[in-house]
Order: sequence, then structure tokens, then C-alpha cells
Amino acid sequence: MIIKVGGYQGSYRVLSLAFNKDVKMDLLKNQLDFLYITDEEAVLYPENIIVSEDRDVIEKLHRAGNYDVYELTENGKLIEYYNDKSIDNYFFITAKCNSNCIMCPSPDNSRKNGGSSSIENLIEVAKHIPADTPHLTITGGEPFMVGEKLFKFILFLKEKFENTEFLFLTNGRIFALDSYVKQLKACIPENSVIGIPIHGSTAEIHDGITQTVNSFYQTISGVKKLLRENLKIEIRIVISKLNAEDIVNIAKMIVESMQGISHVSIIAMEMTGSAYVHREKVWIPYKQVAKALEEGVFLLLKNGIDVKLYNFPLCTVKKEFWTLCEQSISPNKVTRKTK
Repeated sequence: MIIKVGGYQGSYRVLSLAFNKDVKMDLLKNQLDFLYITDEEAVLYPENIIVSEDRDVIEKLHRAGNYDVYELTENGKLIEYYNDKSIDNYFFITAKCNSNCIMCPSPDNSRKNGGSSSIENLIEVAKHIPADTPHLTITGGEPFMVGEKLFKFILFLKEKFENTEFLFLTNGRIFALDSYVKQLKACIPENSVIGIPIHGSTAEIHDGITQTVNSFYQTISGVKKLLRENLKIEIRIVISKLNAEDIVNIAKMIVESMQGISHVSIIAMEMTGSAYVHREKVWIPYKQVAKALEEGVFLLLKNGIDVKLYNFPLCTVKKEFWTLCEQSISPNKVTRKTK
């Protein structure tokens, strides 16, 4: 949610929201910047300055909740960063990526030229997020494109969020380097899973999809090095026309050479960004995808590896697979037939 606060002329800042006196006192005690919202006004603390009495602005703010976190820009835009009632909050580290996946939901330009969040700003946002939040995702682009300075932020997360579950989404290539494995091991929060995509069972298929030479060998090396450090790894398989017939071979590779994998997620494509541009090359109907993955799913389950299915409408998979399907499709994308 984005809200325009007319007349604001201050500097950029990160803010929490408070709608009652108990939360207001808690945020004051923790010395955090926040907006205290009543039925008549929005007051900026700790300065105790009224920033809006506009009824439309106040009404929109009341759609948010206590402890939600917003960025307030210099021109008065309030941009939601964290929703305290959601379990899908994330830190977007950078839009840049060192792979160029043909079916990536992000556009090609953002992967090449996209911006990055400063580590200081990421830490400031994290300071405002309640320590008891259940789940946070670290994502991009490729988060580790910002370099080793990211470990400072990860260490802050470890020290503050002792019981939060973390999901780190990365292409895993950087972990072919022992130094990155060692640093991640030292600072990653205890309840963390590292999600890494494998697009094919061979370099020809995997590198053909990432459009990046040697990405297969770097990814496989990174996965195995992380497993040797007893870190929890989720393998992600995004199915397209280019790898649908290779699912069984990917499953065999996981079973035979990646002991200790936490689980495997099989994901239907989101047809946006590069995926839409290359739709004739990558699109495969849901029902055809579901049929192609069946043997691979059974192989993984038979070998004690949990499987999750994402972005598949239930009507496209066998009923016996419904328990594997995660509710991952946003409500605005769901169409319900009515009589």
C-alpha cells in the first residue's frame, strides 16, 4: 500500500505505525520513529509533529495495523515494507542477478540495471520489525550480488530474531566459493532454509535456461558445500517447456548426490517479465506440467524427501497430490466460477 501524505517536507525515514496508546508507549520505549494515528490526525514521533489531518489519508492509514512498517520518502509517500499480520514479509536486497533465466518473472532490464538496498537501511527496517514475527524471506534478484557486506545484515537478523523462520532465496552460485560458505555458516539465523533452484540434470539444460555458462557446476558445487555444513537446503524446480521432461532426472540427481536436502519445491511459472517475453519457448499447460512431474514426485517421496507444489491450481493435479499443494497464488489472481 502506498499513501501520499501531502505537505510533508522532511527527510527519508523508516516508521512503525501505532493505533493505540500501548503500542505508542512501546515504540517510544524502544526509541523507534513512528506515526501515531487517531481518528483525526497522524502524528510523527519522537518529534510529536502532526503530519496529516486529511480525512482521506487517515482513512487509508486505518487499513494498516499496529507495528506495520513503512518508508516515508522526502516527497511524502508512505510505502508499506512490513505487514505485521502477514506471513509473507520479505527483504528485497537487490534487483540485480548474475543469471539471466529465460523464464524469470522479473524483466531483463531490472536484472541488469536494477538498484540495491543499502545495508544500513535494511538494518533500520529490521529494527522496526517485531522480534516475534514468524517468518521473513531474503530475496532479490540475487541477494549476494551486493557482496560480503550482506553478512552484516544477516548477523543482525540472527541476533534479533531468535525464533523467526527465515527463507534465503539465492541461485546458490556464490557458494561454490568456500569463503562465502564459511561466512554464511557463521552468521545465518538458526531457523533458516536456503532455497536454491536447479533447472536441469545437466549443464546443457540448466545453463540453457539460466543463459549463463558454468552456472550448473557452480550451483551444484554450492549446494553440496552448504549441505556439508549441515545447512538446510530447499531445492526449487521451476517447470517450463525446456525442462518438463527432465524432472525425473533432476529427482534422481537429488536422491543420489544430495543427501540431507530439506525438501523439494516444484513451481509452476509466473508468466510475467522475461517469462512472458519468451512465452512461446517456455510456456507449458498446467495439466501437461502436472503429468510430467508425477514420476519425479513419487521418486522423491519414496526416498524420504518432502515435496511441495507451488502455483498449481488444484484442478490441474491429481487429487492424491492435493496435500502437497501450497496456497501460493495471490487472492487477486484466483478466479472462481459461479453458477
